[in-house]
Amino acid sequence: MPDIKTLASTEVYRNKWMRLREDKILREDGNEGIYSVVEKADFVVIIPRQGDSLYVVEQFRYPLGQRTIELPQGSWECAPQEEPLRVAAGELREETGLVAAKMQWVGYQKLAQGYSSQGYHIFLAEELTHYQQQLDAEEVGLTTRMVTISEYETLIREGLITDATSVTAYLLAKLKGLL
Repeated sequence: MPDIKTLASTEVYRNKWMRLREDKILREDGNEGIYSVVEKADFVVIIPRQGDSLYVVEQFRYPLGQRTIELPQGSWECAPQEEPLRVAAGELREETGLVAAKMQWVGYQKLAQGYSSQGYHIFLAEELTHYQQQLDAEEVGLTTRMVTISEYETLIREGLITDATSVTAYLLAKLKGLL
C-alpha cells in the first residue's frame, strides 16, 4: 500500500496551462488530510551555448512583479504530447531567434515535486545560427543576450538568476561535463 491513499479528488480550477485539484487523503498512520496538486504538462529548457558563452533571456514575470534572467524554456500547450526535442528547437527559435544544428538531451528533472508532477527536459543547443525572434503574446518584452559561462555562474552566485530550472539545468550539464 502507498504511504498516502487518495479517498476523493476534486478539480478546483482549470485553464489552458494548468489544472488544480484537491485530494482528500488517508495517511499511513490513519489520519486524513487534504493535498492540493498542480497538474501541468512537462516543458523544456534549453542551454544555448556558443563557445564559452551562453544565451539567456530576460522577461517580466508577473507573479514576482519583476524582470528575471533565465535560460530559454517553455511548452506547447496546444500539443502537450509533442516530442521534447521538437519543442526545444521551437522554443529556442521563438524566444531567441536561434536555430541549433546540434541539440543534445542533457536530462530530465522535476520542477516542484512537493505539489506538482511537472518536469522538464534539458537540452544543450550548439552550432547556432541567428534569425528573427518569433515571440508569443505572453512573451512581449522578452530580450536575449549572451553572457560568458563565468558571468552566468556569477549571476547565480549573486542571486540575479533565481529561476531554479535555469540553475538546475546548468548544474546538470556541468556535472555531465558538457559545459
